[in-house]
Amino acid sequence: MSNYQVNNTSVNILLNWIEEGIVAIPEIQRPFVWKATKVRDLLDSLYNDYPVGYIITWQNPDA
Repeated sequence: MSNYQVNNTSVNILLNWIEEGIVAIPEIQRPFVWKATKVRDLLDSLYNDYPVGYIITWQNPDA
């Protein structure tokens, strides 16, 4: 039995979860390192509804 699951979730839902405090970026997150062109390309992919890869999340039992 696996210890993970894969879900397809839209960016809008993820942003709503952040606004509602359901999802948080932990302090261990590394500093922002992308150049402006990479950010532009990501936003272009999201706008055009292209798949952009995975976001790995976990549920903290202490939160």
